[in-house]
Amino acid sequence: MSNITIEITKENIIYDLVATEPSDVIESLSKCLLESHNISNLDEFIESVWKREKEIPTNIGKGIAIPHGKSRTVKSSSIAMARLKYPVSWSQEDEEPVQYVFLLAIKDGDEKDEHLRQLAYLSTKLMDDSYVEALKQAENLDELTISLNQR
Repeated sequence: MSNITIEITKENIIYDLVATEPSDVIESLSKCLLESHNISNLDEFIESVWKREKEIPTNIGKGIAIPHGKSRTVKSSSIAMARLKYPVSWSQEDEEPVQYVFLLAIKDGDEKDEHLRQLAYLSTKLMDDSYVEALKQAENLDELTISLNQR
């Protein structure tokens, strides 16, 4: 797992997204992935995300959610990220609202465990309190981009 690195490009980051529910966030991040040519069909990709989200909600705590979809519409596995201006309730079971959302787009046909390695890599980074604190301290898109891509 140490050889995996994930760079989140500036075009796939939304700073201070105003959203009232998870569907707003997932749609906005999916549009980023479409505009950056990481996915080819918005509706099909969003459907794959919701299919996965219905199995198990992806709020991991600390105000962070990692929804993900695996679809043939994904051209290259990638991540889009949003910092929400106001936290939202991610699912009915959640007590802690979400303010940071990492949407993983997983190419159907990638190595079967590639998305698990990406999730593990991202989860490991997000368990690091100093990494999460750097995300929270970012005051603009440039700072957030730099903080996200710390090694």
